[in-house]
Amino acid sequence: MNYQTALKLFEHTLKKADRVRPDIHATMLKLATREAVEAASQTVSAALALGQRVWMTSDLHLGHANIIGYCDRPYANVDNMHADLLRLLGKVGPTELLVIVGDVLMGDYDTSIELVRGIPGRKILVLGNHDLSRDGKCRLLRERAIKGRGPLFEAVVPFLFWPGPQGRAVLVSHYPVVVPDSHLAPVLNYHGHLHREVLAPTFVVKYMNVGWDVDYCLRCL
Repeated sequence: MNYQTALKLFEHTLKKADRVRPDIHATMLKLATREAVEAASQTVSAALALGQRVWMTSDLHLGHANIIGYCDRPYANVDNMHADLLRLLGKVGPTELLVIVGDVLMGDYDTSIELVRGIPGRKILVLGNHDLSRDGKCRLLRERAIKGRGPLFEAVVPFLFWPGPQGRAVLVSHYPVVVPDSHLAPVLNYHGHLHREVLAPTFVVKYMNVGWDVDYCLRCL
């Protein structure tokens, strides 16, 4: 899979999303520059080729108290949820990559950002719908560089792609990928967005929901 093929699949997926979000989706496409997407994808691919651990999760929803009831998370309150999330995320090594596949926070912004800064590792964010405001603004982009502190994310991109096992290309996207009928090449899609729902594989796509609510843990690629 090359950049143009990945972009076409991503564009098709946005068109088929469960809700039409014109401003949010327009911003995602604007941020899908070839240079940024290829650089971030190469970072992940190179780490895997060297045998390094690459971690993946999505839909943390830091700061979002209502997610506890919505997804039946096993926590009494949001502080209890944060403590457990940060404890488990602490297994990421300081030089290891952590790919967050969207919806990293959804609550008080400043408080939630400090929680994200407490997560170790080199972080890459694949944008989810809740990482942008309804008018398509992404405040997380400004966190890429803060005076006197290291960047929060090494990259903020709408999708990633790299060569996968057995000739099956890997595509990482917050929404589960929707392939057009004309696309027949096999795809391994790491995604979030569905929280606890796990999609059955199709003839073309094998879905891997890395959302926190699937099994309350991180995935290590």
